[in-house]
Amino acid sequence: MKKILSGLLAAVLCLSLAACGGKEETPFDPAADAKTLLDSGAFTDGLEEIDRDIACTLYGIDETTVSDCAVYGSTGATAEELAIFTFSNHDDAGTALTALQNRVADRKEALASYQPDEVTKLEGAVTQARGNSVLLVIAADYTPVETFLKG
Repeated sequence: MKKILSGLLAAVLCLSLAACGGKEETPFDPAADAKTLLDSGAFTDGLEEIDRDIACTLYGIDETTVSDCAVYGSTGATAEELAIFTFSNHDDAGTALTALQNRVADRKEALASYQPDEVTKLEGAVTQARGNSVLLVIAADYTPVETFLKG
């Protein structure tokens, strides 16, 4: 009886683990998701599109690893930014996520002395990986960003 119960328990555990591990998040879609976020009201400043080569240099990302991207930066003197990159594999996305997190840390340090009000935006910055894609949002209002991420 114990062996049957143990076997059943093991089978149930295996099935539950397989169910949890089998689903992968849908990667971000740079063009569509950028449009959604730009139209969401999260940003108080106008954001201007940044070319791929400049964006990769700005974030320290190897351009040869980028499949697609949508990157926008502040047209004024704010810290607001939006960047979505897709890559051919998860490893490159992981490397890029670290680069985006480093960008946020560097901006915090740079703006602390002359634009302390912008540091608050940076403290709420969202960096996230989904599959082979990454997202960076530095916004004035993170409520629409949270709604977008919950999808």
